[in-house]
Amino acid sequence: MSEGTDNALLERFEQEVWSKVPHLEEGSETKVVNATPLVDMTADFKECAKSVFKLDLDNADLKVFGKMDSTLLTGSIKVRPAANIIHDAIVTGKLKSGQTVIEATSGNFGIALGLLSKLGLNVIALVSRKLQEGVFEELRNGNTRTIDLDMDICPAPGMEGKQ
Repeated sequence: MSEGTDNALLERFEQEVWSKVPHLEEGSETKVVNATPLVDMTADFKECAKSVFKLDLDNADLKVFGKMDSTLLTGSIKVRPAANIIHDAIVTGKLKSGQTVIEATSGNFGIALGLLSKLGLNVIALVSRKLQEGVFEELRNGNTRTIDLDMDICPAPGMEGKQ
């Protein structure tokens, strides 16, 4: 930890966010905390192979598991990098209570950062006019201030220039 670490913010962050997202803790041994649940999807996979691709895998010796990121805080995998970036910023003293985090987002990363508003940090999401209304609602529910830049700031690959 840095000398400039906001320990009160770090404690709130670790209780409210860090303790609820998958991460590594290093000590005498490294361990995974809050591993994302895996679900056995073998039967569904075999059925899909049969109905969609006309492949009979009934006797195939295989197991297929799905990682259920939808169970994560905010329901998106984007909470992982957001939590790690913010944790590092707090630990190193770069982020302190009352400061503002600004992020250009097309949705999920901004929603994940919106968790910070509950910790006394301000979050501003720079968004595209093309953002779906449901995403706007989720950002606002997290007390994230949105600024519409009236441009497509986070175009999906292959969608550049398409209206």
